[in-house]
Amino acid sequence: MSILQDIRYALRLLVKSRVSTAVAVLSLALGIGATTAIFSVVYAVLVDPYPYAGAERIGGAHVLNAKGDHYIGYTMAEYLEMQARAKSVESMILNNRRSVVMTEAGLPEAVIQEDFSPNAFEFFGVPPLFGRTFSPHDTGNESKVEPVAVLSYLFWQRRFSGRRDVLGRQVRLNDKFFTIIGVLPVRFTWNDADIYVPTELHPDIQERFGMVLKVKSGIPREQVNAEFQSFHEKFVKAAPTFVYPESPFRTEFMSVNEGILGKFANTLLALLAAVGFLLLIACANVANLLLARASARQGEIAVRVALGAGRKRVIQQLLTESVILSVMGGALGVALAFGGVKAVVALMPEYSVPHEAVIAINVPVLYFAVALSVLTGILFGMAPALQLSSPNQATFLKAAGRDSGAGTTGHRLREVLIVSEVTLSLVLLTGAALAAAGMLELSRQKLGYQPKGVLTMYVFTPAAHYPQWSQRQAFFTEIIERLRKLPGAESVAATLTGVPPYSGAPSKFDIDGLPSPGTKIRVNLVSDAYFNTMGILLLKGRYFDAADVTRVNPVAVVTEDLLKKHFPPGQDPIGRQISLDLFTDPVPPNFAKSPQNPHVFQIVGICGTARNSGLRDAPEPAVYLPFSTIFPPGMMFAIRTTKSDPLALSNDARKAVSSVDPSQPIAFVRTLDDLVKNELAYPRFATFLFGIFGAIGLTLACTGIFSVVSYAVSQRTREFGIRMALGATPGNVLGLVVRSTGRVVVVGFALGAILSVVSSRALAGKLQGIGVASPSMLVAISSVLAVAVFLACAIPAQSATKVQPVDALRHE
Repeated sequence: MSILQDIRYALRLLVKSRVSTAVAVLSLALGIGATTAIFSVVYAVLVDPYPYAGAERIGGAHVLNAKGDHYIGYTMAEYLEMQARAKSVESMILNNRRSVVMTEAGLPEAVIQEDFSPNAFEFFGVPPLFGRTFSPHDTGNESKVEPVAVLSYLFWQRRFSGRRDVLGRQVRLNDKFFTIIGVLPVRFTWNDADIYVPTELHPDIQERFGMVLKVKSGIPREQVNAEFQSFHEKFVKAAPTFVYPESPFRTEFMSVNEGILGKFANTLLALLAAVGFLLLIACANVANLLLARASARQGEIAVRVALGAGRKRVIQQLLTESVILSVMGGALGVALAFGGVKAVVALMPEYSVPHEAVIAINVPVLYFAVALSVLTGILFGMAPALQLSSPNQATFLKAAGRDSGAGTTGHRLREVLIVSEVTLSLVLLTGAALAAAGMLELSRQKLGYQPKGVLTMYVFTPAAHYPQWSQRQAFFTEIIERLRKLPGAESVAATLTGVPPYSGAPSKFDIDGLPSPGTKIRVNLVSDAYFNTMGILLLKGRYFDAADVTRVNPVAVVTEDLLKKHFPPGQDPIGRQISLDLFTDPVPPNFAKSPQNPHVFQIVGICGTARNSGLRDAPEPAVYLPFSTIFPPGMMFAIRTTKSDPLALSNDARKAVSSVDPSQPIAFVRTLDDLVKNELAYPRFATFLFGIFGAIGLTLACTGIFSVVSYAVSQRTREFGIRMALGATPGNVLGLVVRSTGRVVVVGFALGAILSVVSSRALAGKLQGIGVASPSMLVAISSVLAVAVFLACAIPAQSATKVQPVDALRHE
């Protein structure tokens, strides 16, 4: 019964003190809501991201060197050898993601097809939503085996409107018919494919595939790394030069989540720590409010103690009040978290987290929110509870009728809470400033090209449609001519090696008359209008022209940084010969080399350096060649347009391609400016969230300081009256109040600066989109915080200057 009595009494007190209750509940709601929202993301992305069996053991044997991580493709023979000899893995599968053309009712559509080894769905341990998945009998002689396909859930919903009678229907992919045998559950989104088909495991197949491993339970990663390093060292000897990175390289097993998230996982954990700081600020704020309220209730508690109430009983009553307060804040916080989760997901960079993850307020998150609310109530309620339940309450009764503070203990507690609020606020503001600085640094990078006003798209052509080099040359050239005639099109370019800020295929090279560099450069195969379309400046010599492209003349344009890095000062590269190993290697499947098949090119021009490794890494030396040197099955096109929104040209571009070949769709339609903005997505995400949390923390800290100073002023009314009666000016009184709080705040600044520097240096290079704190940055942040804290002190301190000595003494 005592608990029920405590609850009823606590509710009456909270209703009676509506303003302070509202401030406390709102403070807690902001802290608990932000913590719950970020925890929802962390739980979904780091704790339970995949529906796959043994997901934590699924990953890949990544090959890394000094320049970073490199994707490695394996031949079928290499895969079968590893499958037979690998001792550290439980199982492995092959996969290959490709763009194909689906023709349904005569209308072409570009879809993503994932080729899987037949054991793939057994490997992942995910049953179909309905129907079945692959079996060993689904591959083999095509004349005896019916080609089958399994649909992803999203593709089934989008293309077939979620009809369950889809089983047994046929889809036409690159002119080949597949029978639909099953539909996957919504969380199976491996590689974001639309359709999954089995691939035959035959050692004569030369196409290269990706590989996914499932490591045996209890096997250390070092053993996996060593085993696959030996495989890679063997395979690299016979592989084309573009397959493996420059030596020395190492092999490192990474789980699939590590491969997708990278440093972004650390950023999410840093955000979780940030909202934890925010919650601590909210707790300190509410604790200050309760300490102030506790001083007003000392008489009540003293009387209860005098009448026989034990310390345990008093603590129970006070903690009941604080827990009710925190539960109210938690309920409001969970409501705010629903909106917060949606906002965080909307801000996340594209492909930053696995699409299998379900980010939502689910049952584990709700349990977390409830536990957090109760623990928070105990945390901020403990200080006033221990203070008011102290056994020396008789001293208060003797001092009744006088202005008195909460005693030395209460005063020290408030000072500690102010120090913690200022310290944590400075850390949060530093995090926001670091994220903003990282975004500003990236946005100021020189691109070397003009991204605004350029539309990019990809046209995939089934190899069987245009098997010959001459057929592809005619097809791609005709597309360029049709696109040039579009209203608003200024120039049109084709490229088979991508567009900035990521472009080029790595290749070893040699330049006549110079020592062999032993490194690789980026080879870009582009049309003659590429430089004008991208806005890349010509520094010397000439670009190659349409005649060079048509005749496949062995000419090349090199970048300025290649000249600076590999040519002695004063030497002219124009007219020199550059040989590229890329064109001496075996041709990848479905590629068509030109009849001339050159591998030595004459340098005819020098152009500016354009970003080709993203905005964070320095661009690598590059060479540009006529794209007619070799043709893949598909091609990327870029259109510079006069339209304010390049995407407005996409429908006309689609019609232009269809006029050349009605069976060819376009895919991956993006603006070049969007590709640059994607590079800023990570620091933008961190800047926004750290900025929001920093602003909330600053507001809560200032609110707490304001309440503490207001309370201190009310408790020192008599002192101020006497001082003014003895000749103190309002300025003296104002300075006294500000200095008394300022001494405490300075300690918070010092601790905050130390913690900011230590944490930023410890996390340097480990967070996506975050830099390192500099002295000037800390000074600027401290100045902002100092102004806010000064106002929080000065506004209530002004009331002390208006105290009339006569009124103060009469009050005494």
